[in-house]
Amino acid sequence: MTGRTLEERVTDLESSMAVLAKLPGQFDAFRGDVLARFEQIDRRFEQVDARFEQIDARFEQVDARFEQIDARFEQIDARFEQIDARFERIDARFEQIDARFEQIDAHLQQTDNRFTRLEQRITSESEHLYARMRMLHEELIDRIRIGREGPGGDEPKPPRGRRRSPKR
Repeated sequence: MTGRTLEERVTDLESSMAVLAKLPGQFDAFRGDVLARFEQIDRRFEQVDARFEQIDARFEQVDARFEQIDARFEQIDARFEQIDARFERIDARFEQIDARFEQIDAHLQQTDNRFTRLEQRITSESEHLYARMRMLHEELIDRIRIGREGPGGDEPKPPRGRRRSPKR
């Protein structure tokens, strides 16, 4: 700077002043463009905000619906638990019934075995009684024959009469 003269410095300063004097006008145009752009951006933000509000409202509807669905699922789960408990009671009852049927089957088997033994005993005793009856029948026939022939065998004995009961 020492090499420049005062006149050069004043000239440079005047030209700088002219440029600086034009700057506010240039800045006004730039400022207007920036403000217009900011207004566009603000409007766009307002549109985006409005859209977000619509989306939020929709999400709230969806959340409310999910809450209804969750409540319904809770009701269904509670009903399933009731049904499961009922099935468990039914299963327990069926197990009791099965156990009772097994007892009845065992009792019927015992009864069947007793009837089979009784049939066998009746058959055996019937055969024994039939054999005894046959033997007694043959003895009776032999006695009748002997009785008709008499002690010697020739004369038949007279038939016996009725016996009277003693008087009291």
